Amino acid sequence: MPEGARQIYSRIYFEGGGHGFGYPDYDRDKQAMAPTFTAYLDRIGRVSGRTGTLLDIGAATGFFMGMARARGWSVSGVEVSDHASQTARSRGFDVRTGVLAEQDFEDSSFDAITMWDVIEHMENPARDVTKSAALLKSGGVLAINTPDSGSLVSKVAGVRWHLVIPPEHLNLFSAQSLRIVLESCGFEILEATTLGKGFTVQYVAETLSHVISPLKGIAARIAGTRLGRANVSINLHDNVFLLARKKADAP
Repeated sequence: MPEGARQIYSRIYFEGGGHGFGYPDYDRDKQAMAPTFTAYLDRIGRVSGRTGTLLDIGAATGFFMGMARARGWSVSGVEVSDHASQTARSRGFDVRTGVLAEQDFEDSSFDAITMWDVIEHMENPARDVTKSAALLKSGGVLAINTPDSGSLVSKVAGVRWHLVIPPEHLNLFSAQSLRIVLESCGFEILEATTLGKGFTVQYVAETLSHVISPLKGIAARIAGTRLGRANVSINLHDNVFLLARKKADAP
């Protein structure tokens, strides 16, 4: 990832947002995602049949890693943000700073790799998916959630789709194009579906304010209030959750 792009993920990205992307408060906002992360872990567990070693790509401050560890996984992470990765390490997590291609994990050392809303940020997704295949044990699982550019919401909204966020999102996949990438990199697709996600009301208001200007003032007024902190579950069917297994003959 170019150095200029990495600068996006400074402390303000995780604590306040700005420039049309980021989080008012990453850790607080991710609390709303706990039920979704639980659903992700349930699906991974059903496929893998056991807990083992898990690598979280785009680990941020370690929120998901904490949930996976509580379920019995031995967790490691990779995070491009200096601020977020340092925060994760201060909480006792093994999170390496940088992108996946820069890391020296041993091949065939993980039972599962997760990419939650991160592949769209990658400069070279195919390279990182290929690297993931090498890092997984035979039969290991790759789990991805990412915006679905082939969804009805995306097609109707066009360039005003709330997930068109340059320069944060460098790539946008449809469910079909993501399937093609994974299959070409040594994976077989096990599941492709849409799962709802949890958000704080403030996060929703700030996100929608980029296309509905009056909501910006509302987002500012509810910041820090009980209403702003309230959680809502939303499923616009414009994200795809994809679960894949490393093929037995993959390198």
